[in-house]
Amino acid sequence: MTATLEPPSTEPRGRLRRLGEAVDRRLTAPGPGWRLLEVHTLVALVVGLRLVARDWTEITDRPGALRDGLTVVSWLPAHVPARVIVGLVVLGVAGVGCVLARRYARAGFVVAWACYAVLCALWGSSGKVMHNDVLTVWVAVPLLFARVPRRGEDDERSVGFGWPPRAALAVLALVYWLTGVQKLRHSGIGWALSDNMTWILRQGAVPHAEGLALWVADHPLVSGGLATGALALELTAPVWLLLWRPTRAAFAVAVAIMHASIWLFLGLDYSAWVLTAAAVAVPMSLGPDRRLRSLLRGRHRSRQIRNG
Repeated sequence: MTATLEPPSTEPRGRLRRLGEAVDRRLTAPGPGWRLLEVHTLVALVVGLRLVARDWTEITDRPGALRDGLTVVSWLPAHVPARVIVGLVVLGVAGVGCVLARRYARAGFVVAWACYAVLCALWGSSGKVMHNDVLTVWVAVPLLFARVPRRGEDDERSVGFGWPPRAALAVLALVYWLTGVQKLRHSGIGWALSDNMTWILRQGAVPHAEGLALWVADHPLVSGGLATGALALELTAPVWLLLWRPTRAAFAVAVAIMHASIWLFLGLDYSAWVLTAAAVAVPMSLGPDRRLRSLLRGRHRSRQIRNG
């Protein structure tokens, strides 16, 4: 008898292919123009707020040696004049204005993002965008390639309108997931289950909440619960954001609470992360026929009825 050789199983490869096709179908499904417009406008507003909320000219007070070896903005001189910094801020805000006015909205968004990314790179070290702003910079990337609906096209549905907000949502989930993975990569599960958070609170407590931070540090169950909750939220971000529509708004609320606690205990400002998560997750949590504007109007009317 001669043995017959069976061909290697292609089942795992077939599963991966089917998974990729399913992801592609979900990402490239047609979507309404008004949903893209909501996400595109809200993210542009976050960029605009970041541009006007900081005195970017402080970059010019730093020695040029601190900017040696720039990578992202290596084409700029070591010492950037203040007028160039101000010009980037003004140009970026003007780009946001174009988005809000819906005139050259796509070009305006690209200009605003480019100015913001360059300023963040200059503000950080070695041309690296600061972690405070990195989420906003990356979530906006898919929207750079979006064809924003013109007036009168809001109700139209197309693949071109559907994929950019879904891609922005996927990037949001990926960045949060990677922050959790990095914690595990560098510290392991001990980041949450050891006394790591206790020492973070003791060493990083700020004056406005020093007493509360030390109280939490003195209670291992509380400090460990905060660390475990933060790590679990980051690692499960794709579940919250990509599997079920209703949990997307809940995720925005959860990260707002997490980042608010970080500011309270450590004084670290992650408001850009909170605003960016809300700008993408809240509109994308609504049903396919529900507009954010209608939801806000409904709440306004309910307040008028209660106050009337």
